[in-house]
Amino acid sequence: MDNSEKIKAGIQKLKAVCANPGYFFKSLFSKERGKQFIKNHLFNPEHSAQLKALSIGFGVFMGIVPIWGFQLIVAFSLAILLKLNKALVLLAAHISFAPLIPAVIFLSYKAGGFWMGEKNTEIPFNGDISLKSISIHLEQYLYGSVSLAIVAGLTAGLLTFVLLKLASKKTVIAA
Repeated sequence: MDNSEKIKAGIQKLKAVCANPGYFFKSLFSKERGKQFIKNHLFNPEHSAQLKALSIGFGVFMGIVPIWGFQLIVAFSLAILLKLNKALVLLAAHISFAPLIPAVIFLSYKAGGFWMGEKNTEIPFNGDISLKSISIHLEQYLYGSVSLAIVAGLTAGLLTFVLLKLASKKTVIAA
């Protein structure tokens, strides 16, 4: 295919995109591209099981740590800095997606009770939420969320490592 044919094909695609914007998104998110992305980034054979497990553990940690609104930006930046698998970090950092947020907040608050000692308070479920009640419980939540982030990150990383090692043994045995 020479340059003029490539240019004509590009113009045809541009016309198709202008006529039907959905075409652009379908071409971006096609099954083939999705499979290739998963193969290249999530199941990258060049990355060791340790790196993948560390990436997932770090992602879970960053998904729970209480830096609201900045979790993904910080996770991605640190993944680049630490040379982790960025796709796995971002995928695992989504542990705090909408349906799980109440559970993460509740477990964080409960974990914080361990650090508060006698100052430990229970969550009042009477619907009386004010800035004063939030400030009373914020310290316990912050301690608990950092604790939960550490424990969940370590657990996810170790579990991932064990599962990857077991999966690699099964592939070696099957071969």
